[in-house]
Amino acid sequence: MNDSFKMLVYVVRHDPALVIGLGLIGVAGALWFQMLLELERVGLGSYAVWNFGGNWGIPVVYFNVRKKYGWPGWPVYSLWPCLVVGVVCFVVGAFRL
Repeated sequence: MNDSFKMLVYVVRHDPALVIGLGLIGVAGALWFQMLLELERVGLGSYAVWNFGGNWGIPVVYFNVRKKYGWPGWPVYSLWPCLVVGVVCFVVGAFRL
């Protein structure tokens, strides 16, 4: 077996909270960019993807116009729990290493 794979298996077995946290943070990022993409497709503002300080209004704008365009509401409802639980799991997992 490859040494890198052995190390990965060890981390997953020893501290699954770290892996779960990274996965949930990734899911939150995917939901964020899905909302951003939907807003860009209909021309509701041009959001700079790497503008770290000013993108916090994207879920609010998405939520306000979702009924008009027939978009589902679950990305907004799922984003924040995934992000919060992911960060908590990541921090707990990182301190357990």
